[in-house]
Amino acid sequence: MNRCISLALLSEGPPDFKSSLPLTMMPPDAQSVYEFLDLVKQFYRVGKVESVWSSYRRYYDQAILTYRPLIDRVILLTDAYLRIPSGSFLDKQFFIVPELQVPPNSFNARSYRDNYFLVFGPSDHLQTDDIRHQYLHFALDHYALRYTLPREVRLELDKFAESAPGLQVQYREDQQLLVIESLIRAVELRMNKTPESQAQVIVDGYVRAGALLTRHFYEILPEFETSSEGIKLAYPNMMKAVQMDKIRAAFEVAQKAPIPPPPAHPAPSEIERLLKSADSSLGQNQVQKAKGLYQKVLNDHDPNNGAAWFGLGVVAGIENDRQSASEFFQKALQSPSSEISTKVWAHLYLARLHDVEGNRKEAVSEYQAAIDLGDNTRNAQEVARRGLKEPFHAVNKPAPSE
Repeated sequence: MNRCISLALLSEGPPDFKSSLPLTMMPPDAQSVYEFLDLVKQFYRVGKVESVWSSYRRYYDQAILTYRPLIDRVILLTDAYLRIPSGSFLDKQFFIVPELQVPPNSFNARSYRDNYFLVFGPSDHLQTDDIRHQYLHFALDHYALRYTLPREVRLELDKFAESAPGLQVQYREDQQLLVIESLIRAVELRMNKTPESQAQVIVDGYVRAGALLTRHFYEILPEFETSSEGIKLAYPNMMKAVQMDKIRAAFEVAQKAPIPPPPAHPAPSEIERLLKSADSSLGQNQVQKAKGLYQKVLNDHDPNNGAAWFGLGVVAGIENDRQSASEFFQKALQSPSSEISTKVWAHLYLARLHDVEGNRKEAVSEYQAAIDLGDNTRNAQEVARRGLKEPFHAVNKPAPSE
C-alpha cells in the first residue's frame, strides 16, 4: 500500500498516468512498483473508471469540506506559534489528501523536493497531531538545510551519533533530520502545553531514540515564545547556542532515566466483549447468534444499553419486523449510553422505515434529525441529505446498511 501511495503521488493522474519524475529519480519504494502505471492506465480505460469516479466524487468532496476547518486551524495555530508571515511558502507546496480507500485512521507522509504530501484514511476523529507534524516539516525543513550547526559542533555531533547506543538508524545517517526532528518534537510539546513532569519523560524518550537536540530546543523555546522574533530570525541563534557537552549530558540523563511502560490497554468489559461478538456475528450474517448476544447484554448487564438496542433494531429490520425495529431504534435514541454515531444511524434507519411505509413527513423529520447531529460516521450526512431529496425504497430488506 505505501509503495503504491508513493507512486500515485508521483503520477500526473488519468488518463495517461505519466510519471512526474524520471524512473532514476524516483524514491526506491515507488521504483519497485513503477510498471504498475501501465496496468493502471489500461484498467482506467477498459474499466471506464471515469464514469465510476463521477458517482463517488461527492464523498471525497464531503470529506474535504469536513476536514478543511480542522486543517486550517492546525496551520493557523502553527504559523502563529512560529510567527511565520502569511504567503511565506510561494516556492513550496503542501498537499493534504483524504483518501477513502486506504485503511481507516492511517497516515502516510511524503516529501519530494519542495512538495510535501499527507495522505490519510477515513477517521471519525481526525488526528490533527499527524497533520501538524508534517506541516512543521514543511515549514521548518529548509532551515536545517540553510542554517547548519557550526562546523566543529557538526563534526562532534556526527561522531557522537555514530557511537551512541540505541539511536535509530535514520538519525545516525542524517544529521539534518536529527536536527529538525528534534526541533519539531520540542515545538509540539510546547504547543501542546504538556505538563512539565510529563514533558521531561517524553523528551528523554526522544533523545534516547536519536533526536539528540530535543532537550536543547525544548529549553530554549520559552525564550523564543516571549520574544518578538519569528522562527526565521530565531533559528540561526538557536543553532549557534548548541553545546555538545550539554547534548552528551542530556543523552546520559536520558539513558539512565527509567523507561515508562507502554500505556496499558484495559481489558474489554463483558459488555464490550459481547457487543463486539454480536457485531461480528451480524457482519457474518449470523443473525440469530447476533440477536442472542445483544439480548444477553440487555438481560444480564445493562437493560438500557444503546448499542444493544440499536443492534436489535438492525436485526428486526433484517427480519422484516418493522414495528419492533422502530421500537428498538427509539430505545437506542433514548439510551444515555448511545454514542452520537449510534444515534445518527438510528435516525436514518427510522427515516427509512417511515419511507418504506409511506410516511414521508416523519421520514423527513428523522433525516433532518440525523443532519442536526452532524456526525458523519459511514457517510451518514450524505445518506441523510440524499434521503431528504428522495424517499428511500427498500430492496428485499426495509433498512439495509450502507
